[in-house]
Amino acid sequence: MSWNKLLQPDLILEGSVLNLTPEILQRYGLKGMVLDVDETLVPMKVASASAQLQQWVKEIRQVATLYLVSNNLNQTRISGIARSLNCLIIWVQPNPQGANSRQR
Repeated sequence: MSWNKLLQPDLILEGSVLNLTPEILQRYGLKGMVLDVDETLVPMKVASASAQLQQWVKEIRQVATLYLVSNNLNQTRISGIARSLNCLIIWVQPNPQGANSRQR
């Protein structure tokens, strides 16, 4: 299987990621997710995971493996969120030229 195929989403939902249920994951045969921290799980300026997010993670982990990804330079903040969710974090180096400057 090609990398392009592996990196394509199997499911696209509208609204909050918290609307994703264990039942939906099982229905689509999804066994894991890689989730961005900022603006996917927590607002950019928030330093901790909400009780609702913590409960969602507990429920989802019953059927799937979760990994967090971030390119945020504030590793203290992101690491604290990852610890509170008991999730591994994958650090991605930020694009030094900015996301909108990619050459096509």
